[in-house]
Amino acid sequence: MGVSSILKRYLPLSGSTIALWAWRNRDDVSDWPAFGVRSAQSLVSGNTDDVATEARLRIALHGDRRTRRAPGLEVLVRDHVAVLKGIVDPEVRDVAVKLAERTEGVEKVDDRMDEVRRRLDPPRD
Repeated sequence: MGVSSILKRYLPLSGSTIALWAWRNRDDVSDWPAFGVRSAQSLVSGNTDDVATEARLRIALHGDRRTRRAPGLEVLVRDHVAVLKGIVDPEVRDVAVKLAERTEGVEKVDDRMDEVRRRLDPPRD
């Protein structure tokens, strides 16, 4: 029995439904596997602290409705430093920094985020 037949049996979703879900969650779909690859490399080298810390931070960010699906937010933990990157809303930036500061294992937060600039209406003549 192949993987696809098992999935169809226990998860009866059409290809369109899966594609729509993947599109709506495209940031997570691409971000979590990258974290998995980095984590595997770190675990092989014996660096389990940063992997656990980044996982805790990612879970905290996913648990807050303001940062859960924040487009553009990137997270990385190296040597107990949480690096936050991307172009985000001002509220997302504030919340992400606070969550990172409170995450166990984070000793410093490197805020490399830029804020989205709101477009101003053109002046009227």
